[in-house]
Amino acid sequence: MAPLLQSSQPWVEKYRPRRVNEVAHQDEVVRVLTNTLETTNCPHMLFYGPPGTGKTTTALAIAHQLYGPELYKSRVLELNASDDRGINVVRTKIKNFAAVAVGSAHQGGYPCPPFKIIILDEADSMTEDAQASSPLIFYSFRSHLCYLKCYMSPFIFISATSFMLTNTWG
Repeated sequence: MAPLLQSSQPWVEKYRPRRVNEVAHQDEVVRVLTNTLETTNCPHMLFYGPPGTGKTTTALAIAHQLYGPELYKSRVLELNASDDRGINVVRTKIKNFAAVAVGSAHQGGYPCPPFKIIILDEADSMTEDAQASSPLIFYSFRSHLCYLKCYMSPFIFISATSFMLTNTWG
C-alpha cells in the first residue's frame, strides 16, 4: 500500500468553496451572483463587510467557477492592496496583467468569458493616486475588478455592483 501524501495546502485553502453556491451564510449574495454567473456578464464588483464574512472566498469562487483550474492562473490576478498599494502597482502589475488580451471559449465545462478578473483585497488601503488611476486600466483593457473592503470608508471606485456580506451566524 502506498503511503498517504500530506497536502502542503493549508486547511482553510483545501476546504475553501470553489463555487459560489458553496459560500455559506450569504444567501442573498449567493442568489444574485448565481444568476449573474449564468450569463457570464459580470459587472465590476465591490464586496464589503466585517472580517471573516467571506469577501475573499466569494471573489475567488467566482473566478474558479468562471475559469476552472486550467485558466485560473492566466485570467485572475489577486493582490492584497495593503501590501501592493501604490500607483506603481497599478501602472505595472495590474496594467501588464490586464493588457494581455484573452479570447472566449468554453473549456473543460467552464464558461471562460473574454475578460480577466483582478481581485484587490483590502482595496481601501490603496493610495488615492492608485485608486484614482485604476478605473482607467479597467476601462482601457477588458478586465473586471473585484474590490474587497472591510468597511464602507471613503473610497474612490468605478461604478461597481456592491455586495454587503454580514455575520449571520452570531
